[in-house]
Amino acid sequence: MACRIPASIATRNQQTSQTLKLSRKAKGWELFNMVITNLREGNTKMFDSRLVAFTAGISAVTAVLSALTVPFLLGTGVHFFQVGIMLAAVVGGPISGLITGLIGGLYVALIRSDPTIVIGNGLLGLFTALFSRRLRPLLAGLVAWILIQAPWIYFTGTFIYRVPSVAMQLILILLTVENVICAFIVDILTKHSQLGEILLAKVKKH
Repeated sequence: MACRIPASIATRNQQTSQTLKLSRKAKGWELFNMVITNLREGNTKMFDSRLVAFTAGISAVTAVLSALTVPFLLGTGVHFFQVGIMLAAVVGGPISGLITGLIGGLYVALIRSDPTIVIGNGLLGLFTALFSRRLRPLLAGLVAWILIQAPWIYFTGTFIYRVPSVAMQLILILLTVENVICAFIVDILTKHSQLGEILLAKVKKH
């Protein structure tokens, strides 16, 4: 013989079930908000209209800089578009640095038919931003180069494109010179000049 559950108990059970569902949804939203908050905290700013405009502008400047070559030793040439990538990373955070790196590396990647350049510069922007949470811009840019981008370039150049060892060493030396100069410039812009303060104030303001 089936037992009948009183209406009051059934209603209470339904209310409890609904409360649990709402509680789970609330926890889900709370977790989602925590993730978003963590992305926005520290050196990663809210990706609002100001940051979109900043990222678009610095990406355009970086793309232009990537097309400029400065004559260097033994007939070689160097680029300094990493300034834009590192500046975007330090001022705008990981997303801005990543996007600027990807866009900034497009021209060089196209003329050299090497898509790994795009990825390498994206990694430079991303990790410069992450390292700048703990380090000053000069060190953040250099650490991102030494620990992330340089190994990536060495790996892809040596094992994918089979670049001779001597040529690979020359490439890394030239890129090290570029990145040291660029990191130094970004450090000056963000730490010792009014330009850095203006950019930081504009992007930090919500």
